[in-house]
Amino acid sequence: MSEAKRYRLDPESYLAEHPQGDFVDYQDYARLKAEVERLTKVGDAMADYLFDAPFPCRVFYHKWNAAKEGKQP
Repeated sequence: MSEAKRYRLDPESYLAEHPQGDFVDYQDYARLKAEVERLTKVGDAMADYLFDAPFPCRVFYHKWNAAKEGKQP
């Protein structure tokens, strides 16, 4: 997957390409959003598998769900 082009506000040209910019192209944003959704589904499937595993693996299930909710595991 190629890196998304990032932009920052520039007084002279309005938007300038910048590696740590706060803005991305809409097409790149849509692609990144789709990739996050795909990886989240894979993570959910893996967490469900680990939930049925013996105790040491079950910890990762709870850590995954906490991370998805924005909590520190």
